[in-house]
Amino acid sequence: MIKPLFLRCGATLLAVVLVAGQAAGADLRKFAEEATGKTPEAQKKKKTVHRQSAAESAFGSGTYPSDDGGASFLGGFYAWLVSSPFGNTHASDPAIGEDGADGAPVRHGIFPRHLPGEATAPYARFDYNRQSVDSETDADDLRIELGYKMLAFHARSTMYSNDTLGQDMDINQFYGVLRYGGYRADFLPGTFEAGLGLGVSQVRLEDSIGTIDDSTIAFTLVAKYYPVQWFGVEFRPAWYSWDGSRIGDYDLSASVGYRFVQLRGGYRWLGFSGASDDLNGPYAGLSVSF
Repeated sequence: MIKPLFLRCGATLLAVVLVAGQAAGADLRKFAEEATGKTPEAQKKKKTVHRQSAAESAFGSGTYPSDDGGASFLGGFYAWLVSSPFGNTHASDPAIGEDGADGAPVRHGIFPRHLPGEATAPYARFDYNRQSVDSETDADDLRIELGYKMLAFHARSTMYSNDTLGQDMDINQFYGVLRYGGYRADFLPGTFEAGLGLGVSQVRLEDSIGTIDDSTIAFTLVAKYYPVQWFGVEFRPAWYSWDGSRIGDYDLSASVGYRFVQLRGGYRWLGFSGASDDLNGPYAGLSVSF
């Protein structure tokens, strides 16, 4: 009687101790997690370390200053100024859409990314065009573009020649250009460039009678759009004067090719105020871009 009762009491006491121990253990875990915030999920996140690239340091993604700073100011500045324009980022890669790989929205830079060899917003570009005005008048047209980010220098020299009349006329234009362009998928498909230029022009005519030479202020606009890498259109109007006559210079062209080299065809309208004849005509040429 006593022995069974003793066994039942012992078993009951053991069960109470085990239950209390489990409850105490659960409470301690909860207390520790609430006090320290070190949950298993937080520990896993803590083990994930984000390694910051040079272009994501003190000067952000390479296209605009960062809001949250970084490890090295000088290193970040070098990446933003020199290194970053020659590589791709999520903010500028045309193959990447609006969202990143994890679905998070991608922050875009102020200046769209330019890929070396693109005709838009180039570091350097050289054009040669051959224009036919009429059966007696032809022109060789040379154009140079040099630029970095939003600033560029444009120079253009067009040499008209009429061998029958023994006449030569050169038109030289030099511009400082404020430009904006490149890849910006959130703004426009493909690659583009828009520019505003202010500079000087020089028009010089030589023939058997004599020479007329005059220089004036010149103004130009630049519009380029390449919806796909192998095809694009460009429009380059310019306005200047020569010996008191206003000149409207309009250039519309289309190109086919790929990065670094494009074949170009277009038409140029060159109208002189008060003149009965204009130097209009089609042209064909080649562009080499970097």
